[in-house]
Amino acid sequence: MTAGIRTESLSRQFANGVCALRDVSVTIAPGEFVALVGRSGSGKSTLMNILGGLDSPTAGSVYLDGGKVEYRDRKSLINLRRTQVGFVFQQFNLIPTLTARENVAYPLLFNYRPAEERRDRALGLLDLVGLSERADHLPHELSGGEQQRVAIARALVCSPRIILADEPTGNLDSKTSAEIYHLMRTINQEQAITFLVVTHERELASYCDRTIQLRDGMVVA
Repeated sequence: MTAGIRTESLSRQFANGVCALRDVSVTIAPGEFVALVGRSGSGKSTLMNILGGLDSPTAGSVYLDGGKVEYRDRKSLINLRRTQVGFVFQQFNLIPTLTARENVAYPLLFNYRPAEERRDRALGLLDLVGLSERADHLPHELSGGEQQRVAIARALVCSPRIILADEPTGNLDSKTSAEIYHLMRTINQEQAITFLVVTHERELASYCDRTIQLRDGMVVA
């Protein structure tokens, strides 16, 4: 089963008085591939962090897969990040001393999966993203596009229902960016995983089912 995303009157105000989100209500259907666009400071990353349980809202509610996210329940948030949501970041965030296979398998350590299962799952996902022959390479031995493919495989390793990708092609050239978006779109279509992707690149938003635009913390389109 895949998950939908729904927010109701979501707001986030910081201690310095800055209001990053203002009354944001959005609905993303199960299996949709949605782009989140807007200028720097529009609230995109704040919204992504709240959806992923990395930050909490000042007001409003979030529902994932029909269940309300309880931000005061630390164990619930940990479980959310371990099982329900996968993350892809602009900076790749790979562990430099681990091979591609070990990086992909790493999250399964926290789910207490056996070593053989971790290995097989990681190798299967590296094959999915076209990197089976690079499984034993360290991050510095991989190109930027290859590192992001490893990061996508890692995001999938715990079988999440939702992938949140924050500027996943921000450090890549246009050709590689298009390849990464094509890969994510293929995974979305074949596995019916819900994708929400932050991007400044409007031409890449054409890969998506639709676009949500933020401006000054509010949804404007």
